[in-house]
Amino acid sequence: MRIGIIADAHGNLAALEAVMAGLRDAAPDIIVNLGDLVSGPFDPAGSAEAQMLAGYATIAGNHERQLLDDSTGALDVLSRPLLSAQHWAWIRSLPATLTLDGGDVFVCHGSPAGGDLEYLLEDVSSGRASIAEEAAILPRLDGIGGARLLLCGHTHMPRMVTVGDVLVVNPGSVGMPSYRERGGVPHVMEAGSPLARYAIVERSASGWSAALHGVPYDYEIAARQAEAFGFPNFAFSVRTGRVMAD
Repeated sequence: MRIGIIADAHGNLAALEAVMAGLRDAAPDIIVNLGDLVSGPFDPAGSAEAQMLAGYATIAGNHERQLLDDSTGALDVLSRPLLSAQHWAWIRSLPATLTLDGGDVFVCHGSPAGGDLEYLLEDVSSGRASIAEEAAILPRLDGIGGARLLLCGHTHMPRMVTVGDVLVVNPGSVGMPSYRERGGVPHVMEAGSPLARYAIVERSASGWSAALHGVPYDYEIAARQAEAFGFPNFAFSVRTGRVMAD
């Protein structure tokens, strides 16, 4: 059993196309899309169309919920009027979680216990992301049943972490490699490179293994789109994988 994983495309069609090409070459048995599909200052409608037509096993992230809840967040406000009726119908149809492979795989956007906004693996109390202590992560796994593989996104940080007897894999973000969070505990997330991200997990007789992939793409396409929408911070992000200084 081989599973391709993408997350957090955030409307970056140029990055998405590079990742989809990598997945076609890898030819996994199934591809899972972990949400935050279109909200971003790049190409919301084009990325919605590509992800919808791809037929991946797709869940909603917090931005799909926020699109439907009339959030006033800048990325949702930008994206909302650009989507077609077909895109909206697809977004409304998406579940919040999935279980695969007879319950051995649990799929969510944030964390199983805390929902689509909770960081599953990260501690950001320092202002930057580090792996949380296992004692802090374990309660966040409540609700996965007997799963031994958990796939999550949301933080945009590529990770593979073993927690108890569960392998947790976050593929990182397809198209938004860094961001700054100003609410709650202020912090930054930085992947550190402009590569577009995906992951492949595989089950063998000895258990699940994972490979994190970063692929180059023409990030100037996305950077110019972000600049045209008035988001120089995200243009800097896709060019560098880092957060623009205040």
